[in-house]
Amino acid sequence: MSGGVLILGAGGQVGRATAAVLRRQGRAVTGLTRGDLDITDESALDEVFRRVRPATVINAAAFTAVDRAEAQPWRAEAVNGLAPGLIGASARRHGAALIHLSTDYVFDGEKGAPYVEADTAAPVSVYGRSKLAGEAAVLRSGAAGVILRTSWLLSAGGFVGAILSRARSGEVLRVVGDQKGRPTLVDDLAQALAALAHETLPQAAEVYHYAGATDATWFELADALVDEWSGRTGAARPVMTGVTAASWNAPARRPSDSRLDSGRIAADFGLLGRDWREGVPELVEAWLNKEPDQ
Repeated sequence: MSGGVLILGAGGQVGRATAAVLRRQGRAVTGLTRGDLDITDESALDEVFRRVRPATVINAAAFTAVDRAEAQPWRAEAVNGLAPGLIGASARRHGAALIHLSTDYVFDGEKGAPYVEADTAAPVSVYGRSKLAGEAAVLRSGAAGVILRTSWLLSAGGFVGAILSRARSGEVLRVVGDQKGRPTLVDDLAQALAALAHETLPQAAEVYHYAGATDATWFELADALVDEWSGRTGAARPVMTGVTAASWNAPARRPSDSRLDSGRIAADFGLLGRDWREGVPELVEAWLNKEPDQ
């Protein structure tokens, strides 16, 4: 096979969703999980590129355990900081374009307005620093393509699943209310990645932002999810209370306001994330379908 799309991190929520979109479009897709390939092994990467001969590689592989990264920085640095440069170098050698996923956590959250691509990055966690190092490694590799920063990813698992599971159990929900971002529906991101895989991408990698169209706090997001779940199931709403990030005592700091401005990718590629509220019914329905004991 040649000319198709290679997805690294195909076992994660973004990789799975993107592979599904591309296959529905009739694209040739090779998806590799962590068990299939050690992305920190340069020779193994080169062998994959020789075998698959992709036109585009999407790197959705990452160490995303933000709190655990504080105790295991070497893991975050290897997967998030070192490997993207190796992937970029292999892509350049084999004539493939690279779409590398990054994060809003490269910013400190102190701007007070949505971040554009030219804003100075100043991460406040090991995870954020490792992702910023990965961006720099991709740029140094000379790969063609795009570094795509995104934020607050929403699918039926993760935050959504945790909130709805706790709501079902009747727990009092304590949710952070003083962090602000732009939630991004994973299905929307998958559509955007598939669209970029069809495009002629910059010959020297450039940074773009892609996130949902509207702002939220974690509390506002949880409240909307619980409201939709309660309305669909007839179950009583649990008690919900907003708390501060400081009171949560998480090992890793998070930016207080990491909203991303997606104007550049909208102008250059016509890609627009939806208002996260539009996706709430889809998210709740997907979670209910995964939970047969509802």
